[in-house]
Amino acid sequence: MVRPFPAETRVVKVDADASAEARLVRRAIDGDGRAFATLVEPHLDLLYRIAGRAAGSAALAEDAVQEALEIVHLRLSRYTPGTSFRAFVAAIAVRRARTLLRAELRRSRREGATPDGAGPATPAELYAAEETARRIRAALAAMPEKRQRIVMLRLDAGLGYADIAAAVGTTEGSARVLVHHALRDLHEKLRDLIDGDASAVGRTKRLEP
Repeated sequence: MVRPFPAETRVVKVDADASAEARLVRRAIDGDGRAFATLVEPHLDLLYRIAGRAAGSAALAEDAVQEALEIVHLRLSRYTPGTSFRAFVAAIAVRRARTLLRAELRRSRREGATPDGAGPATPAELYAAEETARRIRAALAAMPEKRQRIVMLRLDAGLGYADIAAAVGTTEGSARVLVHHALRDLHEKLRDLIDGDASAVGRTKRLEP
């Protein structure tokens, strides 16, 4: 039988990781590009995932992540060592993706064009997938912005309530309440999709407060 590491060992590892991260942050602030790359590389998959969900477009997600990384670099001095760096960068990526999406929708309305990603009808599977994605984006977009950011940090980034609270500037209790309301809203708007997918129900229940 594999025995778990003693609690003291886990604490030492967490402290060591936090110290290493703090050193990378200081070096990045001082202009060390390699340190910055090392700092953000573990979080890139997460950033692309949540940016894609927020923007609903691979092209916008790509731009959002690149701009988010620039913002993260500029705001490193605002990061509080010891708090979740994952939450810090994820919150910036969500905000940037939503900003770019709003700008794209305004441009599309001015030009009378369809939003990026819409195309001619293709096989039924592709249409169904696009329709599902569209409904999820619409359900998220209908939420107040703060609630939308919080539920994406919970569902896509998998952050805990304390990290979410720190990322958006609220209390842990408030974060729990906002996640609860957001999940309820999503379930109501997407009931037919969720009820038809047992695995989706399981994922939602595991993430409920």
